[in-house]
Order: sequence, then structure tokens, then C-alpha cells
Amino acid sequence: MSEYRRVLSLVTEMLRCVGAEFPDKAVTGFLRENFDARFALAVDADLRGGGSRHWAESPGVIQVNPGEFHAYVVRHPLARVYGRTGAAVPLRLSDVAAPGARPAVEGIAEARVLAIPLTVSPAHIRAIVLVRGGADFTDHDVWLACQLQPILGGIDALRARLGAAGACQRPPAPAAAHGPLPAAAGAGECLTAREAAVLDLMAGGLITGAIARQLRISPRTVSKHVESIYRKFGTHDRASAILRGQALGLLRPPSGHA
Repeated sequence: MSEYRRVLSLVTEMLRCVGAEFPDKAVTGFLRENFDARFALAVDADLRGGGSRHWAESPGVIQVNPGEFHAYVVRHPLARVYGRTGAAVPLRLSDVAAPGARPAVEGIAEARVLAIPLTVSPAHIRAIVLVRGGADFTDHDVWLACQLQPILGGIDALRARLGAAGACQRPPAPAAAHGPLPAAAGAGECLTAREAAVLDLMAGGLITGAIARQLRISPRTVSKHVESIYRKFGTHDRASAILRGQALGLLRPPSGHA
């Protein structure tokens, strides 16, 4: 019951946001405290232009050159995955990038990142980003973020449609995450719908745990689907399976903006 009260208190704080833009600093500050993050901010990654920006930083304003911030955010591993998959699901940086491939965050030697997306579209990725040092965000943190994401995204989309006074231009309401493409004719033994979904997320860079959360199944079930994909494709590793899926027309081509 205490966990549901915590979720309710977070939702209440979100609904109190009456400023020109969502989220405001009160919302990011409340999330920062509840997720034990060092700082939190809202980010809009402009995938088709150079207008990426950040706002509502908590506990203080982050001073960074706009051009440098844009280059950093659109090339970030999390932005790449969201851009490829179109899936508005909370992810840790450790879900999508090996330690050596994780970009540094100034002032934190081993930065741990948790992103809660608001909008994922071909043009924009709007998200609340939580950053901490030390121990990574837990599976429970990700679970809580998954409970809050539909509410955060819904409030953001509703405010965009209503055109909150003084708000900057917003991207359209979030589109549903695309599903796998149908199997190509003559592709041999066809994948099931769930196997195709797993393959699609594999191609987007998600690891087993993240795929399991996205599809709401266990990591063990994901592994069984991956084994079945390998068997049907005659492959033995992730890269070969993705290449085979592309050759068969089962995967969408990369977006080109990662």
C-alpha cells in the first residue's frame, strides 16, 4: 500500500504543474528526490534540426552551450535507441550501452542515467532524465518509472493539444510504438508475432532485460524467443540475426538520424 501512496503523491505533484511548460522544476525536483537522483531535467532532443534544449533543471540550472548540448543529446545511446524503436518506455543507460560506450556526465565519474520518455516521434524525443552517481537505478526504480510514464506522457500530450499559455511549440502527441513489419514472401519459416517484436527491439539496441520490460514478459521468455529466432534464421548471434532480419525485409531500415 505504501508504494501506491508513493505513486499517488507523484501523480498529484504532476497535476499541480500549472506553468507554461510541463514538466516544471517542481515536478523534476519531486522525481529527483523520489528516485534518489543527483539531478533531474527535462530534455527535448530535436532529431531533425538543431533546436535541442533542456529546462526545469533540479536542483540548479545546468550551464551548457546549446550547440554542444544538441550534439551530445542526439548522439546519446538512449536517444539512438528511442529514435530507432519509437518506444516510449523508461530505460537506464546501462540497458542499452556497455560501460565503455557510456558518455560521461560532467561532475559524475560513473554517471547512472534513467530516462522517462514523454514523447517519442521521428522529429523529437522529449523526456525527463534522472542522473546519479554510485549504484545504478534498480529494477524497482524502472518499475516505478513505468507506472508513471503513461501519466507523464498523457499530461504532456494534453497540455500540448490545449496549447498552454506561453508554451513553446510542441511536437505532436506521442505515436504508438511501431510494431514489427510483416514477414516477407518466401522468407522461409515465419517468426511469430512475439518473436518479430523481440527481433525488432533487438535491432533497436535493447538488451534482454529492457526487451522484457517493453513486452511485459520475463527475461527468460525473451531468451527463449531469441533462441527460436536463431534457430529459424540459422544464426548464432544477435548481429547475424539482425542482418538476416533486414535481408528478409522483417525490419524497418534505420531512421538515419541516430
